[in-house]
Amino acid sequence: MMMSAPENPEDDLFDDPAEEDEEEEVAAGARCPICEMLAGECDHLVASIDLTYSEFIAGAIFAHERVIVDLLQHLAVCDPDALKAAGAGPALEHVATLVKDETEEGATPGDAVSIYYPQIMAAVSHMLQEDEDVTATGVDAPSGDDSSVENFWAREPELIVERLIERLQGLVDEVEESREEGRGKRDEG
Repeated sequence: MMMSAPENPEDDLFDDPAEEDEEEEVAAGARCPICEMLAGECDHLVASIDLTYSEFIAGAIFAHERVIVDLLQHLAVCDPDALKAAGAGPALEHVATLVKDETEEGATPGDAVSIYYPQIMAAVSHMLQEDEDVTATGVDAPSGDDSSVENFWAREPELIVERLIERLQGLVDEVEESREEGRGKRDEG
């Protein structure tokens, strides 16, 4: 049996795997919209959030993850009406409503926060999207992987993270202040 030779001998050469990886990353939206470099090669990444697995993957936010998560969990167990009055926005108000409903059904606040942790991470995503200095890009998951990742970019990522922490802390302070005022009025009456 005679084998036919390929029409172009270069067709049989292997493609460069590094080139394929780069093409996949670019196709997945992993290029910085500010400097056009691949994610991880520049300093503009505020946060990379895996919404499927509810975790911060990378970015300036990563170093402050514990502080941000603690503040968000504190806000999640607050009264939704107090959050609304404080101007928290619909994402945090929704999380607080879910947590409140769950605790009214008998769950502990900690368990309710754990149950709705994905919604808490989604609230962070919404808050970052609201910042006018932030550009959001989605990352398409490779076939077979069902993870949904959002990247958030800014010229000064640390500043964006600081503003997020300040906003969250301000909401906590405002809600606590209104709670204390409410207690004072009940004690007077």
